[in-house]
Amino acid sequence: MSFSADEPRIAPASDYDTFVNWDARLSREMPFFQRIFAEVGVDSLIDVGTGSARHAIAFAEQGLVVDAVDPDDSMLAQAEANITAAGDRIAAAGGEVHLVRGGFGELASLGLADADALICTGNALPHVAGIAGLRDALADFFAVMRPGGVLVLHLLNHARLLGAKTRVIPPIIREVPEGTRVFLRVIDYPDGGEFLDFDFVTLTRDTDGLWDVASRLSPHTALPIELLTAELAAAGFESMEALGAHDGRALAPDSDESVIVVARRGV
Repeated sequence: MSFSADEPRIAPASDYDTFVNWDARLSREMPFFQRIFAEVGVDSLIDVGTGSARHAIAFAEQGLVVDAVDPDDSMLAQAEANITAAGDRIAAAGGEVHLVRGGFGELASLGLADADALICTGNALPHVAGIAGLRDALADFFAVMRPGGVLVLHLLNHARLLGAKTRVIPPIIREVPEGTRVFLRVIDYPDGGEFLDFDFVTLTRDTDGLWDVASRLSPHTALPIELLTAELAAAGFESMEALGAHDGRALAPDSDESVIVVARRGV
């Protein structure tokens, strides 16, 4: 085994679209969102931490008007390319996607308001800056939603990670034109529980057998379900459900890999 001589580089935003099997993911998740949205009547949506905008595009292809928000310029560039590629389908459905540069706690200041629904998926919410950052983010979510609007959060199940001190999430392997690409998520627990360090590592083996290494290291605030639901209630959200999968089954905190929280904005 040999590695390139360069220092590890920052993983490009395009790696996210290679890492996720979007066809399979959206076919699994969209019926769930359609059912939830039908219950409250959703025409407008804010997608916070939109990443490459794959969810935003899928909603726009169903005729929704979507504000797709992300703070990362490289992700916004990837999102713009994806939106352009889907432009004809979005237009045919009568939907819209508006890309907006912004982060947690900034939505109201960006002029976003009165959305029927707000989603934050893809494990984006743990990027908030500690519990104070979480409270700012949830207050901001509340401010840009209409009363009775629906909030959907989807993130890794931190209760399970913290309980087991899991170090590596099972790798994903993809064949790409450059060769074989391996995606690893390596987790460190630097302070015993309040934060988790996530290292998103990409290994690419080219046709000569040479490995190239890229990574994106970021601290995540630990958000076990008990903490998250308590803070949601304090922020004014109601009717909370904690689910373990998009089939709607209840969360098993000790075993489910992810957690989905559905809540309504109070008056």
